[in-house]
Parts: sequence; structure tokens; C-alpha cells
Amino acid sequence: MAFTYSLLTEITQIAASAGAVYTNPSSKTTFIRSIILHNANSSAETVVLYNVPDNSGSVGTAAIANQFYKASVAAESTVIIEFATPGVVLEDVNDTIQASTTTASKVTIQIMGATE
Repeated sequence: MAFTYSLLTEITQIAASAGAVYTNPSSKTTFIRSIILHNANSSAETVVLYNVPDNSGSVGTAAIANQFYKASVAAESTVIIEFATPGVVLEDVNDTIQASTTTASKVTIQIMGATE
């Protein structure tokens, strides 16, 4: 099966507390192949990403148990995270990728992948 990978999210600012940056739509499976992070701050920012399963059909809560990325992103730099095929798979409605950073609105995120 061939996928056409495309932009799943526009560039979005990350908050200081964990919140959804991508929510899997109803009746779809999402395959996340890459995530781009950009730190526009003049100092390093710690970014944390979570793969949060839905909670009985509602958006779940980010926790250490579903954290998959935590790193310091240098000042005024970009990090590209790439995932091997099939990528990070979100299967249920309201499965989410959530993110947080040290200082709100200083780091942006953009997600690429495919849905079927």
C-alpha cells in the first residue's frame, strides 16, 4: 500500500503545559513520519512529546508513560525527527500527539504524515 505523505498540521506554537498538537480524526488511521521543531527563543528550550491514547473516546492526558521524546532544543535552531515506516500510528478517534516546552510560544511544531 502506497501513501502520499503530506502536511498534517500547520506550524503551531507549543504551550508550556502539555496539550494536543494533533488529534486523530474519526474513522481514520494516521501515520506520522516526521515532526519539525523550531526554537525561536534566544535560549535553549526543553521540548517533550507524548503519544496519548484516547480515554474512552475522549482526548487522553499526557503522562510519563506515553512520553516518546524529550530533548533540549538549542536557541534559534531546528530539529527534525523522522520515524521509520509506518511511522507513529494513531488508530482511534482522539488519539493525540501532545507537546510541551519550557517557555510558552517559543517553540513551533509541524507534523507530516498520512491518513487513511
